[in-house]
Formats: sequence, C-alpha cells, structure tokens
Amino acid sequence: MEIIFIVSILASAFFHAWYNFLMHKSQGSRLFLLALFCVAACCSFFVFLLSPHSISIPFPTFIIIYAASVFFVLYQICVAKAYEKGEISRMYPLTVLSPVFVPVWAVLFLNESPSIGVLVGIFITTIGAIAMKQTSFSWHAFGEIFSRKNMYQGAGFALTASLMYSIGSVFDKARIADFSLFPYLWILLTCMACNMLVFTLIFDRAIFKDIPSLPWKRVLFAGILGYLSFFTFRYALQQVDVSVAVPIRTSSIVFAVILGFLLAKEQLSKAKIIGISAIIIGILIIHVSV
Repeated sequence: MEIIFIVSILASAFFHAWYNFLMHKSQGSRLFLLALFCVAACCSFFVFLLSPHSISIPFPTFIIIYAASVFFVLYQICVAKAYEKGEISRMYPLTVLSPVFVPVWAVLFLNESPSIGVLVGIFITTIGAIAMKQTSFSWHAFGEIFSRKNMYQGAGFALTASLMYSIGSVFDKARIADFSLFPYLWILLTCMACNMLVFTLIFDRAIFKDIPSLPWKRVLFAGILGYLSFFTFRYALQQVDVSVAVPIRTSSIVFAVILGFLLAKEQLSKAKIIGISAIIIGILIIHVSV
C-alpha cells in the first residue's frame, strides 16, 4: 500500500479522535454531536462550491450514498444507547468490532479478497481495541463482555453499532471511487446531518433547550475536524480496500489516548499501553501484507 494512503487514514483517525475529545469535554452531548455534523455538512458544501466539480451523481448512486448515511447515523444512535444502558468500560469493546464484520461484507458484496496477513492484522488491531478498556486480562474479564448479564445492559446496542458501521462502510466504498470527493462528501455529510436532525426532532427534541449553552467555538472547530476526518479517510478509501482501511482507522483509539494523556492528564494504564502496542503491530502487519 502506498504510504500516502496510510498517512491519510492515520490523519483521519487523528481528526476523529480530536473531535471526539472535544465532544467528551461537552459531556458527550447529543446536541453537540448534531451541531458538529451540521457544521461538517456546511464545510462540505462550501468546499464543493469552491471546487470545479459538478454534482453529476446518478440517482441510483445517490440512494447508495444515502443508505451509507443512514447506517452511519444508526451507528451513532446505537453507541449513545449502549453507553446510556451500560458501563462504558464494558460497552466500548463491543462498539469497535466493525473491522471484524467489514471483511465479510467486502468479500460478499465488493469482491475484495483480504490476504491472510491482512486478516491477522485485523485480528490484532481488534484485540488491541478491545484491550484498551479492560481492567483485567483474565478469561473471566473477557468473558464478561459477552455475558448474558451484560446483554441486558446495552451490549446488544454496542454490537449493533459495530454492525451498522460495517454495513455503512461497504455502501460507502461501493461508489466512492467513481466520483469526485467534493460532491460525494457534500451529499454524504448533508444526508447524515439531516437524518440526525429528523431523529432528534422525533425522539429527542428536549435537547434543543440547551442550544443557548452550546460552546459554539468548540462546535465550529469540532465540525471542521469532522469534515477533515471524513475527507482524508475517503481520499484513501477511493484507492484502498475497505477491509484494509477500516481496521487501520482503528488507530483513532491510540490518538484518543494520547490526547487524553496530553490535554486531560489521563493516566496511561497497562491495558492502554498493551492495546496501543497491539494496534500499531496490527497496522504494520496490514501495511506489509497489502
């Protein structure tokens, strides 16, 4: 794989970790998330206007892009529900399992053929992501993640989140190489923002009362970071198999830990160090196997 695509995916992971860090500073507000994606959609619109490209995307392709946006929004909703119903330390490992599902859909629907090395790299990065929130590395601790008791505390939503993201990623990859990124991203991010707005208006409209207290400078910065994250990842996705790109983007977890350590004075636990090491090893294996 060309180094520029790895750098692009890693940049996307960094921007993703950064805007999530800003959202965390706002107590994970769903209103902050909605406003963030509205800003990102506006960024995509202005960039598209400045680009020389026209919006010549056939209607069937628009449906595919819209489907991707629906699954990405469902991912956000399921993650939020999982964290509401269960402890983050237990739910988090289940929300990062999309690299496990993506190769299956990629083989079935995109005719991708991940090598054994890539599959090994995916496995190691996934284990590293799961390890990040573990308080213990005993079989009992790992078993608790998938326990029957845990299923009643939001694990179903967490697993569904991983599944939704994996399906959205396959829809995303299906047509992204056929068009310019500028109109493509405008449609994708606008559809995501609109879907989030509709869902909020129907199911969670009470949060709009908090609009006056939103930290708008932080929202604006997070929205720009969100747009950059989407752009850099999809720049690589135009040329790289989705079964390769999604596992590498798991590195956002590493950047999140680094930002937490540098900006929020969070501690580097043994689990985090082991998880970071595994993710880096997994990414290197994927790189040399492509």
